[in-house]
Order: sequence, then structure tokens, then C-alpha cells
Amino acid sequence: MGGDKNRNLASQSTSTYPQLAVRPVGKQIHQLYRDRLGQFTDNGQYKEQGLLAKLYDGLLNGEDNIKLSVWDAPDLTRPTFDEATKKSNEYRKTKIGESFGPSWSTHWFKVQFKLPYDWTYKPQVELHWDANNEGLVWTHDGRPLQGLTGGGERVEWVVPKEYRDYDKWHTIYIEMACNGMFGNAPGGDSIQPPNPDKYFVLGQADLVSVDLDARGLFYDFWIIGDAAREFGQDSWEEHQALQICNEIMDCFIAGEGSNSCIKDCREIAKKYLGDDVDSAKVYDNDNEALISGIGHCHIDTCWLWPWAETKRKIARSWSNQCDLLDRYPEHRFCASQAQQYKWLEQLYPYAYDRVKTHVKKGTFHPIGGSWVEHDTNMPSGESLVRQFVYGQRYFESRFGERCKTFWLPDTFGYSTQLPQLCRLAGMTRFFTQKLSWNNINNFPHTTFNWVSLDGSQVI
Repeated sequence: MGGDKNRNLASQSTSTYPQLAVRPVGKQIHQLYRDRLGQFTDNGQYKEQGLLAKLYDGLLNGEDNIKLSVWDAPDLTRPTFDEATKKSNEYRKTKIGESFGPSWSTHWFKVQFKLPYDWTYKPQVELHWDANNEGLVWTHDGRPLQGLTGGGERVEWVVPKEYRDYDKWHTIYIEMACNGMFGNAPGGDSIQPPNPDKYFVLGQADLVSVDLDARGLFYDFWIIGDAAREFGQDSWEEHQALQICNEIMDCFIAGEGSNSCIKDCREIAKKYLGDDVDSAKVYDNDNEALISGIGHCHIDTCWLWPWAETKRKIARSWSNQCDLLDRYPEHRFCASQAQQYKWLEQLYPYAYDRVKTHVKKGTFHPIGGSWVEHDTNMPSGESLVRQFVYGQRYFESRFGERCKTFWLPDTFGYSTQLPQLCRLAGMTRFFTQKLSWNNINNFPHTTFNWVSLDGSQVI
């Protein structure tokens, strides 16, 4: 019966039948399993049961370990480090919860901190600073180290080893700029007139001990979760990512979020990300890359903030990248606009030297060839020529070579002269992304050969 010739069923041992499933398996309701992922890293009602509660295994914010004082720059001035730290300036005591403003004003904080003995051996200690506005971390002797964005984004400064000795007070300064990433316009990224009387509350100034395994799992889960959300619902890539994410969550819940189960969760993640996800070795293989990416920080030379604020944004942003390049040798970054390099050279020589060091290493790439990222429809041909002459002259004089790619991602409109001028300036490639913004004519290509009226061509 049923195709089995051996009718003596009783003689067959049940132990020879393979166990194909541990328990009954029902059909998964796709939307529920996908939406479940958000609860694991959500900051809402499930935070204490999820991964966010495991990211840090220690926190210090009392005056026994961190002291705060502030000097308020007069009017709307933007003093240099030397001007802000003069002995004649009176730094007054401040605390979490105090407001600072108005819009575009500057406040210099002296942050003094020391670590208890058991923290000197922690794998990673960070200062978390968040006033919902931009800032720049300085050493006590005037070296700009890293920018701060605020509002939960890039609020951490990794405390270096030389600041990790026991029971010794160390001092850094934080230069607070009373503006957000997109200035002070109502609603954030907006072209509405800025609010001239905006104030910012210092919400966080904590020393935290980072659980590196938990943080690693956070980013593992983020990447795999993105795959589960972005790949097509019927694709095997989406299915595999969704199954692994749910397997990670099940492991975490079964292990009650313990350190050992977090390590087990990371092992599960490796089934999707590979064994070398924690190091530059992830790139050391013969697999053909489908997509290649490079870091870039687009800084409008003039947009939603005062001209002088652009100069500080450059120092904050590029110092961040130099910090990342120091920590992650596989990282690559490119930045355009010779004018911005010149401002950094003139106003922040330490940050500029860091950039030059990474340019020599081949990790920080000057790009664009022009003085600024300019319009190409309104200016005359002579104006366009001078953009390239002055830009390429600067790059060649400072870094020993000209740029090979014209970089113009944020200009609305492109003159038919550009391929000719690019070739005359020594560039054979052109990059933009604004063509995709046209709401009338859909541009038909992403990669193409652009031919100008005289026959000059760029890719």
C-alpha cells in the first residue's frame, strides 16, 4: 500500500526514520515576521527587552568623574581656540538641562573627566555628548579631533588610550555651534527663513563603557534587516535575511540577552555576512563586487547657514573622516572643492595635515577639479574655465596631482561645454546625481558617454 513492498510495518524500527523537523512548522505570515524585526532595536516600549539595553555595560555622569564649565562667546562671534581659552575668559559651572543660544551663537565647554580603576581596562570608553546641535571636540592644547552632529547622530567621542589612566583628571574642550546640520530653519532641512532665537538643551554628557559584541550585533542586525526589508519579497535573498534575523532574535530571547548569547547571535549573523565582518579581511577575497562604494560628505559652500559656519562644518566633517580612516584602514573617502581645502589649510592646520597624510596614503581622495561646486548654465565660458584653472592648480600644488573626475552632484543643469572643458583640464570622467531629480523629463541613462559640441567626450 502506498508503494511500500514491505508489508511487515511492525518489523521496521522507528529509529531508522530521519527526524526532518524538531516540531511542527506552520506557514509564516510574512508581514508579521518582517515587522517583528523593528522591536529588537526599537527605542520604545520594548527597549529594555531588546538589544539597545545591552549596548553599554557602564555609565558615569556624576561630578566625581565628569565636570562641566562653559564660556559664552559674545554676540554671534566664532572665536578661535586660542581666543576661547584665554586665561581672562571666565568659565562658569554648567550642567545637564541648561539651554544655550540663541541661533548661530557659540559656546565653549571645558570638559574635565577621570576614570575609576576598573574602567581603565574596559575595551572601549566613549564620551557621549548631545545638545541637539553641532560641535567640535578639541584637545586641551588646541588640536581639533572630531565633529559632533547631535540629535542622536554622531554623539560619541572614543576616549583614546592616553586618557585612560587611573584617577587622573583630563581636559578636553567642546565648541558648541547653535545650529543643526541643516541650520536653524523651521522643520529642519528647509529653505524657510531661519529661526533667529532658537535655544538648545544640553541633554547628555556621559562617559559610557561600550559592549563591543552588542554593538557589533547591532550593526550586523541592521545590515541583514535592511536586506530583509529591501530585497523583493519573493527573492531567496530576502527570505534568507528574514530567517536569519528571526533566528538571531530567538537566540537572544532564549539566552535572556546574556553576553554568551550575544556572541552566539553574532555567529548566526556570520551565516549571512561571512566570517571576516569585523575586519578589513572582508574585502580580501576573489568575489566579484556588485557594488563599490566610497564615503563622501557633501558640504554646500553656501546654503542654510552663515558663510563662516561653512568653514567650521568642513573642520568637523573632515576631522570625523580622518578619525574613521585612522580606525578603519579599508575605509575610503572623497571630498571636492579646492576652496574648502584652502579654508581648512588656513584655519585648521592640524586637521589639514591629517587630511594630507591620508591623501598620501591613498585613503582620502581630492576630487572634482574645480574651485567650488558651481552652476554651469548662468556663468560664462571664461568663468567655467577659471573654476578648473584655479581648482586644478590648487590640487596639483598641494597634493602633487590633478583630479581626474569632475564632481558636480548638486547642480541643477549642465552646460554642453563641460566635456570639452573637462578634457582640457585633464579629467576624463564626470559624476552627478541631480539628473535623476527632473520631474518632467526622465533621464534615460545612468552610465553613458557624454559628447560635447566639439566632439570631446567624458564617461
